[in-house]
Amino acid sequence: MCVKKNIMTKEEQLRIINDTIKKTKYNLKPLGYNLVFWGVLIITMSLFHYFFPQIVQLTYYSSLIYWVAIPLFGMVYTTYYNINSGNKLGYETQLGRVIRIIWAVFGLSWISIVVLNLLHDSNPVQDILFLLSTVLIMSGVIIRFKPVTFGGIGLLIFTIYTYYVPDINFLLVNVVGITFGMLIPGLALYLLKKDE
Repeated sequence: MCVKKNIMTKEEQLRIINDTIKKTKYNLKPLGYNLVFWGVLIITMSLFHYFFPQIVQLTYYSSLIYWVAIPLFGMVYTTYYNINSGNKLGYETQLGRVIRIIWAVFGLSWISIVVLNLLHDSNPVQDILFLLSTVLIMSGVIIRFKPVTFGGIGLLIFTIYTYYVPDINFLLVNVVGITFGMLIPGLALYLLKKDE
């Protein structure tokens, strides 16, 4: 007895893979929300610090508390948001898991960079922006979403530029870098339609 097997063509296999990537990309809209949330938070904090340094830098430690405490609360909030989003979705794709792990490693690395720079009394902005740019590039390439990839590349170029202009105001660096590296790509991902 001869059994007929269903053999897919390369085109059918590629179509299934591309459809899966599109669906996964749409399911990663919470990543877009996270990028927008963090973009708005960091830009707001940077502008507040820039325009009201007398409040943020009231004491030696007040600036440190400002730049560590608020982002830590942001991490708690986004972790809660991401857990709820995952529960609503009801399942986790392998791609979603990879992105979650990459951003969790970023969070731990961010904390390490802040502590190390505190111990050495140096400014962590360039290190954090460099790390952020590489994570954005990886995320964009993995989910095949060019705005996030280009945002990361733009942030990387901008961060490298800051090494050649040492007198640049790092609060304004944050505003420009985060706007083009996180906020705009995050909006593009968050507003992504299901059929794109």
